[in-house]
Amino acid sequence: MKVSEIMNPKVLTVAPQDRVCDVIDLFLEKNITGAPVIDQGKIAGIISRKDILPLITTFDLDCSSLEQIRRTCSHYVTDHMQTDVIVVSPVEDVEKCALLMTDNHINRIPVVEGETLVGIITRGDILKALALCCCGN
Repeated sequence: MKVSEIMNPKVLTVAPQDRVCDVIDLFLEKNITGAPVIDQGKIAGIISRKDILPLITTFDLDCSSLEQIRRTCSHYVTDHMQTDVIVVSPVEDVEKCALLMTDNHINRIPVVEGETLVGIITRGDILKALALCCCGN
């Protein structure tokens, strides 16, 4: 099975200059856990909950938390995104994607043709495809 058969072509992306609070809102609103970072039409990085959580776990649960939250909101994606992004082609085998995700402890891989983002494949996409193939659901 090829990546193009199960990838999601409607990719939600963020920009390096987006604020972390806006990204948190996007993740919650769209029920996603990460997104590619696009700068001038090219993938500049990827950001996920894993990259944002360290900012939040430093909060004290007292009155000073509000100020800490305000400081976190002033952070930008570029300060917390991962820049070493693994990408795959739409013609790549899904099995290779599964291995890349497992070996690199990642949950999503942007799908590119040349330098253009054309989709995203997640662990959930792979599991759904496996369920359809094996279980017929």
